Amino acid sequence: MRIRIADLRGLLHNKLLRVGFTKREAVIIAEEYIIGEMKGKRSHGVFGFIRAYQRMKGDYRASTDSKSDLKMLRNRKKRSHFKIAVDKPAYAFIDGHNDIGQLVAERAIKLAVQKAKRNGIAMVGGGKIQAFLRPGSWAEKAAQQGMIALCFNYGGGPLMAPTGAREPILSTNPIGIGIPYKPYPIVIDMATSARAYYHVRLAKELGMKIDPHWAIDRLGRPTTNPNKVAAVLPFGGYKGYALALAFEILTGPLVRTAVGKNTKLYRGFLFIVMNPLAFTTRQKFQSDVNRLIRDVKTARKIRGVKDIHIPGEQSWEIERRNRKRGYIDIDDVVIQKIHNL
Repeated sequence: MRIRIADLRGLLHNKLLRVGFTKREAVIIAEEYIIGEMKGKRSHGVFGFIRAYQRMKGDYRASTDSKSDLKMLRNRKKRSHFKIAVDKPAYAFIDGHNDIGQLVAERAIKLAVQKAKRNGIAMVGGGKIQAFLRPGSWAEKAAQQGMIALCFNYGGGPLMAPTGAREPILSTNPIGIGIPYKPYPIVIDMATSARAYYHVRLAKELGMKIDPHWAIDRLGRPTTNPNKVAAVLPFGGYKGYALALAFEILTGPLVRTAVGKNTKLYRGFLFIVMNPLAFTTRQKFQSDVNRLIRDVKTARKIRGVKDIHIPGEQSWEIERRNRKRGYIDIDDVVIQKIHNL
């Protein structure tokens, strides 16, 4: 279905205003889903809004596939407002109070950038928040202001099997990395699983099969049926598992958030922002990055490869094209579900 970006933005804003968010809050929350869609991320665009909105308005049965998760969600307190509990020159801690992830992340990345500009480096962490969509969204915001950012967040419950296991223990624990570069920031946004779990959910919704390397069933066998997925698998075998474990510690115990089998379905996050001017000049940094990117993009290519892409390049091109034409193509099923929320 073809939908104008302005109409999509209005649809999401109206849904959020209807359940009590302010106009400013609605803009912050909706924009991450819209930007994801404009970047061509079908699994992490407005499809993600459906599940998030169901939780925002308390429709927990529709927003989870797990009976144990449903029980925890029903026992969870309603949304309150986040509070900056610790505020030091180079770091801060945010108590999320079950607030909306985008609202917390928007404040956190601004705070981290401000501190890094003054001190060279800063970190802002927090726990007990609802989900935001992609850590890369917030890393990109820092990179647009000339900062380098490492953004981690807890994936939201046991979804991934450690290497050698056949039950989910860890979450998918994505990382976003943003590096200033022109005409587009270098942005790495990736889960530590072979595919983010939203790909499994999207396949369920659209009645599609999944890649057999993505997930296993309850007996530990590879499956292509998204309805039989017991756990997703780490990317790169034990290497992805090792990173997932480390990131879960950074977004769990470090920021006072229960993870692993003890998760309460709250999210934790950690944003680390670095100012390149702490070590070099802006001109020197940019010149050296440009030289490296030029070397990468002009490397001798294997047969059949036309271009070597930089992380964030293709998403930036897709977003630029969509902004220029003013509309996006989205699956009818997804748009209908948003209308029916």
